[in-house]
Amino acid sequence: MCVVATKEKVILDFEITDSLPDIKALIPLMERIKNRFPEGKIKRIVSDEDNAIIEAVKTVFPEVSHSFCVYHQLKNVSKKYSEEFKAGDEIPIEDEIVYNEICQLITSDTVVEAVVRYQNMLNSESYLELSKASLKAISYAKEIFKRNVDHMMKGFTPVTNNTMEQTFSLIRDIIENVRSFKTESGLANFCYNLFTYFNNRYFATGKWRGFSPLMRAKILYGSG
Repeated sequence: MCVVATKEKVILDFEITDSLPDIKALIPLMERIKNRFPEGKIKRIVSDEDNAIIEAVKTVFPEVSHSFCVYHQLKNVSKKYSEEFKAGDEIPIEDEIVYNEICQLITSDTVVEAVVRYQNMLNSESYLELSKASLKAISYAKEIFKRNVDHMMKGFTPVTNNTMEQTFSLIRDIIENVRSFKTESGLANFCYNLFTYFNNRYFATGKWRGFSPLMRAKILYGSG
């Protein structure tokens, strides 16, 4: 299921697809979004690294800046440490150094910065006594380094505020359970109701406490 939302966490639209959709399955979703916004209104699109999404965005929004999300990459690195170090544990300074270096590598804005951070990580691996968590994190960072550099060389930039990554982290258990739906219409109705609820649910903390995502979007940008 591919979902489009604003940075105010307002769900705009979604498309139910196969688990590995091709570009043709996603273009209708992109076209619907484009038809709902005035020309030039969309300044940036943030997505994961799925090739079908990248090509669909390039086809429908050729002039819009496109960034790739590294939220899940940072989350994967943190998970490797949380599996070994429990709450309250004192993490060795050597592991903190490696963890911070990997996070800086993932969020690097340029190829040059990424290469420098990558080399720093390799140096740390060679002369520091590291935990299993750090060794696992380094192995993971080696896998994603080339992929991230390839994206940056194509003009993409990394960001960490992908609304949908954050939204699905809140409702992931529910989404996993709806895999049991036997019909597309049943799943579609469920998602419509879920996202309608989510759009109108009030924030419980922060300066927008007592406001819903829709209310915040209307205050900031008008009813549209």
